[in-house]
Amino acid sequence: MTSLLKDRQPSPLQKRVLIVLAALDARHPGTPVPTRLIERLLTEGGHGPVYGPNLRASCRRMEMAGWLRTLRAQNLQLAVELTDAGRKLATPILAEEQASQMAEQRATEVRVLPLATHSQADEADDRPVELDDRWHLVCRGDYVIRLDGTTCLQLWNTAGQVTRLEGDPLQVAAWLQACHDAGIAVRVQINESAAPEEGSPDGTAPADLTGTWYRQLDTALQALGITGLTEDIRLAVVSPEASLRMLPAPARLLHVLRDADPLTVATYEEDTEAALADLLTRAGFTGDQAQELQWHRIRWPLMDQEEADRRELNSLLDELEQRQLYCNRGQLTEIVFSPVRKPGERWTDRMQWLLMTDAFGFRSPLSRDAGSRALAILAGYTGQEVADHLARVIVWNDAGAVAGTSSFPRPHEE
Repeated sequence: MTSLLKDRQPSPLQKRVLIVLAALDARHPGTPVPTRLIERLLTEGGHGPVYGPNLRASCRRMEMAGWLRTLRAQNLQLAVELTDAGRKLATPILAEEQASQMAEQRATEVRVLPLATHSQADEADDRPVELDDRWHLVCRGDYVIRLDGTTCLQLWNTAGQVTRLEGDPLQVAAWLQACHDAGIAVRVQINESAAPEEGSPDGTAPADLTGTWYRQLDTALQALGITGLTEDIRLAVVSPEASLRMLPAPARLLHVLRDADPLTVATYEEDTEAALADLLTRAGFTGDQAQELQWHRIRWPLMDQEEADRRELNSLLDELEQRQLYCNRGQLTEIVFSPVRKPGERWTDRMQWLLMTDAFGFRSPLSRDAGSRALAILAGYTGQEVADHLARVIVWNDAGAVAGTSSFPRPHEE
């Protein structure tokens, strides 16, 4: 029985007990640990409540396996300590747990790379820096990112000699921070260099690209037919007054446009809306900024009722064609919107009357059952009576010649 207990693996609760005992044994070797303390530490460790009877029973089984010794403290509380066999078993379990916690912590740790300019850290002299218990005399440290994703720290001295320390991104960042704190110049680069000056920037001053951003935005807006960005607006954005200097370029432009004439456009809003939204997103406008520009800084032309009606009819006919129900749409559109119609007559009313007198070549390569969905859509505009009438006169592929439909050409007769 004892041999079987020694050969088995500890349960999850027993592993947690062994981890606690190994950690305390490392701090206070040979000191028995009260079971009440183990119970409290396990509960506080975020593993949920641990009940005394369960813990003591688990400790008894570990004692039978030869991993623990149980004894009474001076206050008669039950205490346990690791045996040599238990310590041999618990030590790698503790190391594995510590490594897991460290990996979890490192996975969420954030380090900002220190980047000092040349004036802040001179490369003329070698300075000492301690990295992982070893001192190095260097004048510059490079955070190197290779194309395969691996990282290292390059340490250069004034003699041009290089030392490379391999590490993961977080480790290399810690080393770079140590170099920076020691007053050593640091930089970040892609791929290793063979000489200290290789890959060094040319030292040119950073360029303000607001002017380029503005020109590209203006060109793109004009391509959509949106005009009105003047030279005064450009100057106010590119060379802003002090109160606007800290604002991003889109916010600057919107601030200036609030006091300027609205931009103008030749097309209707619904024709340009999607393209404009995409343009503004690519130009760096936030959702609220794009909405303000589109809704309040552009004067869109108003669509008259007939244009709106024509668009609605075309949308209906497009939807019918997607469901393979076709007609002579040019002829139908022309007659629906003919000047010869009653004052105030809606286009749907006129279409309803027309389709009861002429089918305008409505036809479909589908069967009548397969085309029922298209007819239902049409009925939503013209009424069920018109749809039922067309169902009888449409040239379906399974209907053959329909009496009295000689004016409704078959597909091959168009």
